[in-house]
Amino acid sequence: MNKKKRIILILLSVVACAVIVSIVLVFSGAADKIRLNAAASGEVKDGLLPVEGIEHITDVPNGEIRYLINKKVFFESPYSMGNFMFENPSSCGYALVFVIYDGDGKQIYTSPKINPGQYLEKDKLSSVLSSGVYECSYSAQAYSDDEFVGKISGVITLSIG
Repeated sequence: MNKKKRIILILLSVVACAVIVSIVLVFSGAADKIRLNAAASGEVKDGLLPVEGIEHITDVPNGEIRYLINKKVFFESPYSMGNFMFENPSSCGYALVFVIYDGDGKQIYTSPKINPGQYLEKDKLSSVLSSGVYECSYSAQAYSDDEFVGKISGVITLSIG
């Protein structure tokens, strides 16, 4: 076999391998995970949510869990960040972690730990959901010195454009 035919055979082999790998990634869902992991994540910040027109919680009785949350979260695409708007008041005695479950009870999001006096305005989901509106449940899990002490549950709506 001459040199030109070998180069063509090698190029065809490389292209065939790339096509096979792409097909496997698409059908296994790995492509979505790779794209989701490459998307930007939210950042926990000190202070109050930078939103006008909401009443921030200033007094939390000892032993109670209180927080602010946006109950109607919007995502422009399945890979974009949604406006969760979690705020843990500085008077709360616990660090909080927010966990969201889809209608089947599958965990689709877990926030970073949000200490008293911190907030998380936007973040992405940890699972890819198709465009649509989803009625989900959430729990605000409280921790004291990294030890779980309790939770509050509720309902949240996710809209994905």
